[in-house]
Amino acid sequence: MRTRLIPRTTLEASVLCLGTAEFGSVVEDSLSETITNRYLDSGGNVLDTAEVYAEWIPGGSHRSEEFLGRWLRKRKTRNDLILSTKGAHPKLDSMDKPRMSKKDVESDLNSSLQRLGVDSVDLYWLHRDDPGTPVEEILLMLEAFRKAGKIRYAGFSNWTQPRAEAARVAAENLGVTGFIGSQNQWSLAKADASKGDPTWAYVDESFAKWHAQYGFAAFPYTPQANGYFRRLDNGTIAQASELVKGLFHHPQNQSRYRQIKTLQTETGFSVAQIALGYLLGQSFPVFPVLGAKKVADLEESLLASEVTLTADQIDSLTADP
Repeated sequence: MRTRLIPRTTLEASVLCLGTAEFGSVVEDSLSETITNRYLDSGGNVLDTAEVYAEWIPGGSHRSEEFLGRWLRKRKTRNDLILSTKGAHPKLDSMDKPRMSKKDVESDLNSSLQRLGVDSVDLYWLHRDDPGTPVEEILLMLEAFRKAGKIRYAGFSNWTQPRAEAARVAAENLGVTGFIGSQNQWSLAKADASKGDPTWAYVDESFAKWHAQYGFAAFPYTPQANGYFRRLDNGTIAQASELVKGLFHHPQNQSRYRQIKTLQTETGFSVAQIALGYLLGQSFPVFPVLGAKKVADLEESLLASEVTLTADQIDSLTADP
């Protein structure tokens, strides 16, 4: 798999990351291990988890990080990996109450390090924002974690463009590294934000231009829109969840699917390869976070790592009528 440097860091990352949200829970341990090993064997080196992962599943609390901790001890490849986790997520029963105090975030970070069995993580993401907390306070908190050796670099997840820009300017003024990347929802399928979690944030056209202007890396989640285009292709869209249909099943994305099919005829690439190729071909570094729950799904996605689309081909995919 190709790698590229994450700007503002010394980290050489594989262009596809492996998300592990339901590893060790919905995806049982042996399958989780098989998928993770296959990803590494393909040249992948970015494993992404979060303190809150699988909290929504009965008995699933912290299972993702716990699984990765066991896997790391077994595989003994920590130094070859870019380990990524997230904290500062609100409690699921009080999503309207931010958790951005240093006490809360440090508690999340320390518990993540303990479960993972490591002294530090390479990428630490703030999973949600608290617009009521000044960005300067947040950046200085992260800088303290970095100086303590608990994190190497920090990013934000589900932050809006205005807050990202405020943080970028503040980092320059404070003379600190600040954020090195975003982890928001983004795919070729345009999401109807009114149908999703109101705490999610998206990379829209304006935000993508912001990333390009400042050479800011993006690590999008749901980079294949939960398999939306694949379902259109195999005729199973009716069986998709109401959330997926609500977010993605509208005329604009049906038009984009037709553009995918046209490009498929020209290139021979699969639907999944084109959907991921759209992100990988942006003018700034994009590292899609795969959410594979089956080996076959991972294998199909891995084929996209070598796909190269031209600028004209990328533009054609979003040339909405």
